[in-house]
Amino acid sequence: MTTPQQLPAQFAHLSPFIGWSLATETERTRMRNTSAMSDIIAFKDAMLADVDAIVAYLNAFPLEAMPPREAALMHMLLSLAEVAPAVEAYNQPGVVDGYAFSRFAADENFIMRPPI
Repeated sequence: MTTPQQLPAQFAHLSPFIGWSLATETERTRMRNTSAMSDIIAFKDAMLADVDAIVAYLNAFPLEAMPPREAALMHMLLSLAEVAPAVEAYNQPGVVDGYAFSRFAADENFIMRPPI
């Protein structure tokens, strides 16, 4: 049995969106493409309200040694980046006139990928 992810205390109000705390690009892409647009927008709105505070807070931790709660918050920040095009450009979860997201194979070991 795995322990549910938790967030740092000052960001506990974002806990309803902990499902967006996904460690890989593949998971984040799947989540965006299988979520209702209303859920994506709710997540985006909640994160954007605190994005400056989140970034300032996470900047105090090295990527290669980020504690679990902070890593969970960082993964949510990466999910925010994943959903941004859906909200700002596509007005839908998937890429407009794009191919099936299941065909996308992210290189999860890419050298420039953050170490978290």
